[in-house]
Amino acid sequence: MRILFSGTPAYGHLLPLLPLERAARQAGHTTAFLTHASLADVVAPATVRAAGATLEDTLGEFQRRTGKNAATDMSPATVGEFFGGTRVDLGADDALTAARDFAPDLVIAETADFLGPLAASQLRVPWASHGVGIALETPLAEAMWATAAARAAERGITLARPTASVDPWPDCLQRDDWEPSADRVTIRPQAHESEEGTDWRAPSFPGREHLPRVLVTLGTIIDDADALTRIVASLTRHDVNVVVALPPSSEAKTLPVEGSGVHVTGFVPMGLLLQGVDAVVSSGGAGTVLSVLGAGVPMVIWPMGLDKPLNAERTAALGAAKVIGSADEAGGAVARVLREPSFRAAAEAASRNIAAMTPAPEVLSFLTQRRG
Repeated sequence: MRILFSGTPAYGHLLPLLPLERAARQAGHTTAFLTHASLADVVAPATVRAAGATLEDTLGEFQRRTGKNAATDMSPATVGEFFGGTRVDLGADDALTAARDFAPDLVIAETADFLGPLAASQLRVPWASHGVGIALETPLAEAMWATAAARAAERGITLARPTASVDPWPDCLQRDDWEPSADRVTIRPQAHESEEGTDWRAPSFPGREHLPRVLVTLGTIIDDADALTRIVASLTRHDVNVVVALPPSSEAKTLPVEGSGVHVTGFVPMGLLLQGVDAVVSSGGAGTVLSVLGAGVPMVIWPMGLDKPLNAERTAALGAAKVIGSADEAGGAVARVLREPSFRAAAEAASRNIAAMTPAPEVLSFLTQRRG
């Protein structure tokens, strides 16, 4: 079978698709990603069928058209027009051509992507939706769908509904008023690990091996060296070792921090970064939250925009995280998380819930059998 995976050109939108894509390739299926060519290294060794603009160019075009910043505005009108409108306008022609050339039997598209569904609808092949974050509130989902459906209609295409909705978020992290859709299929999220390998090794802290290890990451999008520096400064007031992961876009190779208890690294797959970690300080990105909870590690979250406040609120509601409002609070919050066993107990309980979710090979089997 030929399976086309489609996603917004951003780490947080593509990485959640990798477990299913890898399961498909290992099962003997032919796979490819429909996204911007600049993300080829992220999905490798899968190939990329290039379509659309970069995320930065799409943000710029949207702001030129509307005067609004889609990176900070989560209103239904903005979200709908950005993902369902501007991104479709900039990528539809490329996507339709690339999909016709690939000739998929099945398309799997992340929730915010409508290039894959557009192509699947024109080719009359089934497609499944794949979540990347907590289930969207109804107004957001409806705005995105309505805008994308209108853009599809302009091209003479009727946007077909998905055959299934694959969801990597466990029930315990969903909103209190959430109800699962009838077509929901859970999939166990996995911390990202590179198939092509890496020579990165967890740092040693000579003479400090007995101290707790804290990972600091603001995710793959936020590039704020000042924020990271302030977080580390707050942590170094306490007896901990600190590993700081810079985002892929960072031009800096280090930070203006000193001390035998601090190690700064560039982008490293989360599966490696979490080895031996006792607590994580993050901005609350979806992939980070799922990876850290999957490892049973408690968090301190400084939510920095978009869906991150919701992710932080739900993780704190579990008792697995302490939410802070500034970088300077990180050290004290980490000390509390390490001191009070309830935080780790809650994180480990969440880890068990995640482990009980459906593994990717079983989800793949379900989707391929259901496609007809």
